[in-house]
Amino acid sequence: MKLTIQQFNTSANYIKTHARPLEQKLLSFHFEGGSKEDAADELAKFQNDDGGFGRSIEPDFRLDSSSPMATTVGLQHAKELNLSRNHPVVQGAMSYLLDTYDEKAGGWHAVSEAVNAVPHAPWWHFDSERGFSGVQTTWANPNAEIIGYFHLFQPEQPLLQEWTERSVTELKELKHPIEMHDFLCYQRLVQGVKGHAYSDLIKILTSSVRETVCTDPSRWNEYVAKPLQVASHPSSPFYDILKDEIRVQLEAEVSDQHPEGYWQPNWSWFGHFEETWPVAEREWRGILTLGMLRVLSNYNRIETE
Repeated sequence: MKLTIQQFNTSANYIKTHARPLEQKLLSFHFEGGSKEDAADELAKFQNDDGGFGRSIEPDFRLDSSSPMATTVGLQHAKELNLSRNHPVVQGAMSYLLDTYDEKAGGWHAVSEAVNAVPHAPWWHFDSERGFSGVQTTWANPNAEIIGYFHLFQPEQPLLQEWTERSVTELKELKHPIEMHDFLCYQRLVQGVKGHAYSDLIKILTSSVRETVCTDPSRWNEYVAKPLQVASHPSSPFYDILKDEIRVQLEAEVSDQHPEGYWQPNWSWFGHFEETWPVAEREWRGILTLGMLRVLSNYNRIETE
């Protein structure tokens, strides 16, 4: 089953009329031969003077000021756009991460307590007694992902070997099954790591992937890790392990496209900041729709004629 040309056009039109300008420029770049720099310029609008990202680039916390977590989202886009390490967007983001590294903690704090003063999903709430937000329950999130960007954009960083060794140690100590967000952070790390560290990380992740990922299609409407989240391209190191489930999910996603062209987030803010959730929901629809179009394209599941 493939997404028909009409279905693709419906999704593209939804993005062009309802999504943020960032997703509109990314759609143009990925599918219409649009300018990389136009997309990068739109991405830069979420960047602050300190080089970090904020300005609600992650729709579930509406923090204008920079945070390491929002900066990882910006760098995900920078990587997908194949921006060079010398691009101003990348240089600013990497400088910010160096400036916000907490040597005592050996890592970064996902968000600051300032998040509590702005609309946000309940899981982003900062616990002042514990000193971190609800999403930061392990070292892995966001540290493993951030270290991956140093491998990609600043491989000469003097502390990188030490950080990488810690990432392997931390992964070995995580309970199985590895929690989905921790897994995704490590998945992004391994995309830039080579040598023995890559082998060590992949071995551990592979041993957990079928437990971390929900392989029951009847539960895919819940907030669970789905196969295509960890293997968004057939070149993924996890593809062979999940190929049967990936085939099923690809069929399901084509069927689950909303008649208006979008894919719907399978979460909400559960009654928190109800006046703002519709804004975030609309932004997520644009993000998820673009992401699904890219995944379907990766798997040759969009008709071309």
